[in-house]
Amino acid sequence: MITGELGSASPPQGSKMKKILIAGNAVTADIINQYLISDNRYSLVGLCVDDDFVFKNGIFGSKTLALSKVTQNFSPDSHSVIMAMGYGSLNKHRERMFYKLKEMGYEIETYIHPDAKIYSREEIGEGSVVLGNAVIEPHVKVGVNTMVWCNSTLAHHSSVGDHCWIASGAVISGQAVIRNNVFVGVNATIVNKVEVADHCVIGAGALISKCTKPSTVHLMRSAEQLRFTAQEYEKHFGI
Repeated sequence: MITGELGSASPPQGSKMKKILIAGNAVTADIINQYLISDNRYSLVGLCVDDDFVFKNGIFGSKTLALSKVTQNFSPDSHSVIMAMGYGSLNKHRERMFYKLKEMGYEIETYIHPDAKIYSREEIGEGSVVLGNAVIEPHVKVGVNTMVWCNSTLAHHSSVGDHCWIASGAVISGQAVIRNNVFVGVNATIVNKVEVADHCVIGAGALISKCTKPSTVHLMRSAEQLRFTAQEYEKHFGI
């Protein structure tokens, strides 16, 4: 974990570039790769994925390694990992990979884009990613392995749990609580002091003004609860 610093992240003077593996090889990994190209804090050495996905997707110019072989090529003693997998299965795939890599001895890097604005002195969890123009206000807490996408706002005294995905433009209002493995869609708004329970799906543009129950789905502006559980919705429709 790292402690939030006032203002935006910036590379330490005279620091050595950290050798980085990206966990993932699809769209999110491609985006993170582009950010790393212009970020002089890091040097990307390759991608790592589950063995079944080695020959799927990929990023031009970057080597993809199976998880079973990654330590043979890149020692955990000298390489760190940035989590860049998507939100499939309510972030369970990212969660599983996160703990696998930790068990293998890798440090999971907490990546804060230089254009992100961090005003909280609370810890930002290990392996979390905060992208450009995201704003994290004072007294905000962010758990481990959570994605905070561009232009989102985590307002004062709010908290976001572990293995969550906060999409672009989402607003988590003051003192709101987001529990674990929650997906919050583009431009969704969580009203102040509201709690979003574990494994919920909050759709794009939804306005959540009341506390939710675990594994529920809330779509559109009305954000009415659907009859599907979040797991059933993700399985049959995707998110």
